[in-house]
Order: sequence, then structure tokens, then C-alpha cells
Amino acid sequence: MLTRFKLLPRRPKTEEGQILVIFAFAFVVIIMMLALLFDGAQALVLRRQMQDASDAAAMAGANLIQGLTPPGCSANVGYPPGAPQASIVAAAKASVAANLPNYNPANVVVTCPLGWDDGQGHSPAVQVDLFDQAPTFFGQIFGGGPLNVATRGAAVNGQNSHNAYSVVLLDTHVTTWPQARQGCPSFLLSGGPTVTFDSSVYINSSCLAVDGGALSTNGNSATLTLGANGPTIRIVGEYKPQALTITPTPLQHQNPKPDPLAPPVLLPPPGSPNFLTTDTTSLKVQRTTKLTLNNSTQTLEPGVYKGGIQLKNTSVAYLHPGIYVLQGGGLDLGAQSSVYAVPAGTVPANIATTWATTCTTTNCGVLIYNTGDASGGNAMGQISVGAGATFKVRAYDPIASVTLLNNGTSYTNQSYNNVLIWQTATPAETASYEQPWVLLNGGGSVVMAGTVYAPQAKVQMGGNAGGSGGSTVNLTLQFIVWDLELSGNSVFHFIYDGSEFAQPLDYGLMQ
Repeated sequence: MLTRFKLLPRRPKTEEGQILVIFAFAFVVIIMMLALLFDGAQALVLRRQMQDASDAAAMAGANLIQGLTPPGCSANVGYPPGAPQASIVAAAKASVAANLPNYNPANVVVTCPLGWDDGQGHSPAVQVDLFDQAPTFFGQIFGGGPLNVATRGAAVNGQNSHNAYSVVLLDTHVTTWPQARQGCPSFLLSGGPTVTFDSSVYINSSCLAVDGGALSTNGNSATLTLGANGPTIRIVGEYKPQALTITPTPLQHQNPKPDPLAPPVLLPPPGSPNFLTTDTTSLKVQRTTKLTLNNSTQTLEPGVYKGGIQLKNTSVAYLHPGIYVLQGGGLDLGAQSSVYAVPAGTVPANIATTWATTCTTTNCGVLIYNTGDASGGNAMGQISVGAGATFKVRAYDPIASVTLLNNGTSYTNQSYNNVLIWQTATPAETASYEQPWVLLNGGGSVVMAGTVYAPQAKVQMGGNAGGSGGSTVNLTLQFIVWDLELSGNSVFHFIYDGSEFAQPLDYGLMQ
């Protein structure tokens, strides 16, 4: 008898064991990702704290720079800078200790960074590097160690010679204005001058070469040369050299340079614009009508001169140090007249021959502030130094100033330091109004040092300044003006000296 076996249905293979293995691996990966997120977040928090501390420490060190002797990060004079001064290191470490109480002071590294030089051999910048290790929790479980965290803070408090400039021309090229005032060119070399600028030139005019160029000449020959150490000519538009030789070749289609002295860097003197004699907080009003000297000599005190100042024939004016406000009328020096900035007090004997040593940068600086209305009795007048006139002046120094307010108290302003001529920006140029030019045509008898600031006016300097023989005229001048024209057969060397120019200090964090 045959026995029949009943075949049972085959049971499918189970995958429960495989899923368990996959889940185990996935769980490990998830834990590792969570560990990375948790430990990484801890490191990021520490880095943020350290970055804030290094920035604050760099600022703490930089804040001391201008009060030190010498005024720099390093006591060394020269480049590259040496080790930071002890007081700067102490200030930086104290700042870190205040912000990170448990931080090891041995890990605070204070240096004077490369790339910063104020032009006088001093470094105006401070750098602070911090290093630490962020502890990990999950990382240690998986065989990892602490995470390295490093931060750097750097701050500057001073001038940077790498941003030095001899000329900034603010004319932007306004096509709707009369053709002669469209910024084509904004910088003109007229005639055959030979010109050397020690530092860079910025021209904001966007005028193209086909329209005359933002930089050009109208003479038979002219030469424009920049000094050593890498200065450049940067033009927003283009240049049209014609008979002009330029070294080095200008850079075209550049970004414009903002007015470096625009408010709030410079603000008008107290009492502007009216300078009332009844306003006790205004600068002292020395004259309420135009001062005219004719074949006479007079010592002038700083203050407000309503109607301006005029010197005729062989007149001589001695200016004691301070601020001279010309409210209408301007300053007019005739061909044989003379103006000397002199120390406060008595006028030194033989000033005509001893001026260079008698008048220094710290005892006789003046600021000539030209202002006025667009028209009428107080209309802004021209600053004009006639060919043959003698004009020997140094820029404003608040230490030497003997300027008074109407109430008898003295007035100084540190922000005016090293400004020589300042023609106010108001009334502003329009299609129908042009500010008076600043004419500095005194020739070889002109000796000036400082910044000429005329943000809405053209400055013209010319004449046979070196005489018919073409001897070089050395001027320590910086121009921050609307337009500039150098004319005649002059040989001009414009010396760059950052200690005599009104350059605002770079201040703040660098990175």
C-alpha cells in the first residue's frame, strides 16, 4: 500500500536578520553625524568667541598707536616693522583676558602686520592671533580628538602710504554743463610744463578720449611723471595724451575715489555761514569791510575778514597762525605784493630771507578758508596769487593756532590739521554757476606746504614758475579739488609728505 505524502506550501525566506544589520550600521552613521554636528557646533561657538576677542584685542592695541612715541605698532622706524611695543602687547592681552577669562595668555600672539606703512617709517596696524582646541564629547568616543580653532584680528589707526595720493580730482563729467566745464579734461596741462608728482593721481571724470579725455594737454609738449614706489594715475574715463608724455601709463576705466575730506571729516568753522559779530561762539570778526593794503605793511590776526583781503603794489602782510575766513571778496595778491605766515607774537627780522627756518610746521601754520554767496555783496571772491607775488605759507597746525572766538576764548580744530587752502563746497557748481577759480601763479616766489581743498572749484597753477631758465619749483602740495590746470613753461616737483597733508586716519578693523 502506497503512502501518500501531502506537500506543504514552501515558507518564504525571512529578511528580518538583514534589516537588523542594516539598521545597526545606519544607527552608527546617524550617531556619528550627530556627534559631528554637536562637536562642530561647540567648535563654532568657541571660534565666534575667539574671533570677537581677537578683534577687540586688535582694536585695544591699535587705540594706543597715535599716543605712543614713536606713533606706531613697532618702536622700529622702517619697513618691514619689528616687534610690537610692549604697551600694545599688554593692551591686547588684557583685552583677551577680559573677554576670555580662562584663555591661556601664552597663546595670544601680537604682531605688526606687513603691508602697512604710514610713509614716515611707522606701522599703523596691529594683528592678534589666537589658537585653542575645542573639546569634543562624541569625537572621543569614536577615536577623534579635540578640534583646532584659530582666529585673527587686525586693526589700523593711522595713515597708509600705500593709499597715498598727490591729486584727487572730483569732477565727474557733467555732460549738461557748458562745454568748458564738462570735465573734458578735468586735469589739463596747458603749454609746456614739466610736472612730477611723488604719489598717485585720481581723476574721477568719466570723459572719453573721443570727447577730449579726462586728462589731456593743449600745448606743443608737456611731461607728467610720477615718483618711485608704485604710484599710479587712475582715471574713471580715458586720457588723450596728444603732445603729452606720461610715465607710467595711466590706468583707465577705474572706480571713482570718494572725496576724502567730505563731511563729517571737515566741517565749517564755527559761525559759518554768517559769522555774525554778535555771535559770541563765532570766530572773531576782524574786519566788517574789505581790507585793502596799498604800499603798506600790516600784521594780521586770524579771524573773519568780511569782504576779503587785497594787497596792491608792494604791500606786505604777515599772518599769525590760525584760521583766516574770507567771507566774500577772496584773497587778491598783486604782482609785487608779499604774504608770509609767521609765528605768533612779533614779526621776526629779515623774514624775507630767514622764512624757511623761522616758519616751521609747528609754529606758524594758517588755514585760508574762502567762502561767500553765489552773488551779491558777499559773493565768493577769487583766491588769486599774481605772477611775481610772494606767497610763503605753511598749512594749519592746531598747536600753533592763536584763533579766537568773539567771546575771547581760543579755538582750534584738530580735523583742519595740514589744510592750507579750503574753498567751501557751497554754493555748489551748477549749469549756470561756476565757483571762482583758485589761481596760484606766483612763480618762483611761491612756497606752500599743505593740502589745497576746493571740492567744487578749479585750481590753476602756472606762469614761468622756475623763471625763464626753467629751474625746478619744489612744492609740498596735495590737491583735492574739482579740476586742476598746470600751465606755462614751469618745472614743478610736487613733493609728497604725509606728515604735511590732510589725510584722514584709517581707523578700524581690517579683517
